[in-house]
Amino acid sequence: MLPNFLHIGAAKCASSWLWNVYKEHPDVYVPEHLDNVNFFVSDYHQGLQWYERTYFSDWLDQRAIGETTNSYMLVERALERIERDLPNVKLTMTLRNPIDRAFIQWAHFSKRRFRPEQRMAFENGLSSWTMFRLWMEPGMYASHLKKVYRHFPKERVLVNFYDDLVDEPAQFLRRFLLFLGVDPDFQPSILNTIVGFPGPEQSDTEDHALARGFSESVREEMRQIFRGDLEALQELCGRDLSHWK
Repeated sequence: MLPNFLHIGAAKCASSWLWNVYKEHPDVYVPEHLDNVNFFVSDYHQGLQWYERTYFSDWLDQRAIGETTNSYMLVERALERIERDLPNVKLTMTLRNPIDRAFIQWAHFSKRRFRPEQRMAFENGLSSWTMFRLWMEPGMYASHLKKVYRHFPKERVLVNFYDDLVDEPAQFLRRFLLFLGVDPDFQPSILNTIVGFPGPEQSDTEDHALARGFSESVREEMRQIFRGDLEALQELCGRDLSHWK
């Protein structure tokens, strides 16, 4: 059985939390040991039979079957492949303030790639094309959402917001479950264990703690980078995101 839903991003927007919720839900099947499958980006040459056999062979007739891969929203070739191979699939996304998202992805990257004394200053990365591609471009949500809508009708795409997960986790999750056509009243054990940034220090992971130290001048520079895309996103989603600016 091939997926009837895919969660396609964005990175650092609670996709792992959602994957863990789905693992608990009796009507949902996701691969047990991997929350970023990346088949339609990096393993497509293996073929659909390999994909089905590798990730979905333990499916037990759950109503919703799917996977989470944050890079799918970024790569148009992946979206083209999904459109062709899974013509009735539903897509879901979660978006958060792109400035916070970039800080956390930088922290995650630098903590794992460099010794503490070698960590690259985020400020230096803003003028680097490579660093822009790594940390900033994934937060250009409007441009990515336009790619998605070129290949999939809006009624088969659910866009949710990380702000709602922090404020009302039960309602945030309910929107996903209703969209997938499974029991929307399911209460997972991790419903209220939300790790957030910004947020109280006791709720932070090491990544979030690292992301706290950036100056207001850096934030302002990033606001200017994202301003045009955020305005386009507000029009696409019909949602006031002025607090992200």
